[in-house]
Amino acid sequence: SARQTPAARQTNPTQLARVADSCAEDVAAAVRAAEEAGRGEWARWTLAQRCHALWRIADGIAARAGDLAVLESADCGKPLRLARTVDVARAEENFRFFASFARHQVGATPTHLSEGVVNYEERAPLGVVGLITPWNLPLYLLTWKVAPALAIGNTIVAKPSEWSPLTALALGEVIRDAGVPPGVFNVVQGRGASAGEALVTHPGVRMVSFTGGTATGRIVGGHCGRLFKRVSLELGGKNAAIVMADADMELVERELPRAAFLNAGQICLCCERILVQRPAYERVKAALVRAATALVVGDPDAQGTQCGPLIHPRQAAKVVRMLDEAREDGATVVCGGIKPVGLPPHCADGCFLAPAVVEGAAQGSRLTQNETFGPVASLQLFDSEEEAIALANDTAYGL
Repeated sequence: SARQTPAARQTNPTQLARVADSCAEDVAAAVRAAEEAGRGEWARWTLAQRCHALWRIADGIAARAGDLAVLESADCGKPLRLARTVDVARAEENFRFFASFARHQVGATPTHLSEGVVNYEERAPLGVVGLITPWNLPLYLLTWKVAPALAIGNTIVAKPSEWSPLTALALGEVIRDAGVPPGVFNVVQGRGASAGEALVTHPGVRMVSFTGGTATGRIVGGHCGRLFKRVSLELGGKNAAIVMADADMELVERELPRAAFLNAGQICLCCERILVQRPAYERVKAALVRAATALVVGDPDAQGTQCGPLIHPRQAAKVVRMLDEAREDGATVVCGGIKPVGLPPHCADGCFLAPAVVEGAAQGSRLTQNETFGPVASLQLFDSEEEAIALANDTAYGL
C-alpha cells in the first residue's frame, strides 16, 4: 500500500517504524497471491513436507529468538524477559507441537463402523484463511493460528493489530527462509474497519479466525454468518479466581498476583475478579496489595522490570476511566491506579499504570461486569460456596 501509518514505541511517543495502512485493494491482492500459491507448488507438498517446514520455521524462530523478543517488547511494551520466556518461546513451541500433532491427525481416519459400511473422516485444506490477531500477544497468538493452518495445507492472509504490527512481518521472513513457497503466507497491515473488514468479507477467504474484543468479534461473526463462512472466535472474558477459607494460602499469595497482573493485566486469562471467602479476606487483601505495590513497573528493557506500559493511550484512558467510575460508585482503590513515580526520563510519557487493587465495587458496576484488560484486580467478599459461584457467573461472560 502507498499509505502508511506509524508504529509507536510504547514507552514513549516516539515512532518505532512505519507500516502499510492497507485498504480493500491491498487485501484483494494478498488474497489473489494466496489463491495462486494454493494452486501451485504448495498444493503438491505432502503432509510430511509441510510438517518438516513447520519444524524449520520453529528452528528459525529459535535462531532469531533474541531479535524477536526485542521487537515484541518494543512493539507492545511488555518486559523483554517476558517476551523472551513466554511469547517467543511459545511461538517456537506452537510450530513444533503442530508439526507433530498433524502427522497423527491429518488424513483419512475411520470414525464409526456400520454393518457393511466403513465411514471415514478426512481433513483437507479449505484454501485461503484469514487470520486476525490482537495486540497483547502478537507473535504468540499469530503462530497459534498459522502453524495448524499451514500444517493442513491452507494458504494465509494475516492481519495483526495496528497497535502491534511488527512481529507478524518478522514471522513472514522466518517462514520465507524456511522454504515455504511465496504467497502461502501473506500479511496485510492496517485498521480493522478497513483492512480487517475487507479480509473478513472477501469472497476468496474461506474461513476467518479472529482473536480480540467481544464487540469486534460480534461484527466478525455477523459478517461470517451472513456469508455462510466458517469462523473461529476467541473473545473477551471477565475471569474470577475463587479463594476459599481453607485454600493453600502460600500458593494463593504466590500465584494470585501473577494471575492478575502478568503483562500488565493485558491477557484474556488474567483474573480481574478475586472472590475471597470472609475468613480469608483480610489476609488475601493484604498479600495482594503487598505484591501489587512491590511489582517493578518501568522500562521493559530493564532487567528487573516486571510490569511494562499499557499498549496505547486509548487503552490506558479506558482503564483509568473504569477506576474513576468505580470510585464514584463507592468502591475503594486500595493501591495503584496512577502513574508510578520514579520512571526514567525516557519513559515519562509512556502509558504506565501502577497495578491497582480495588474493593467494594458494586456487582453491577462496569468494573465488575466488563473486561478491564489492565493491571486491575477487584476484590469481592463472599460467605458460601453457592454465593461465590453465583457471583462468578453473574456477568455476560460467566465461566
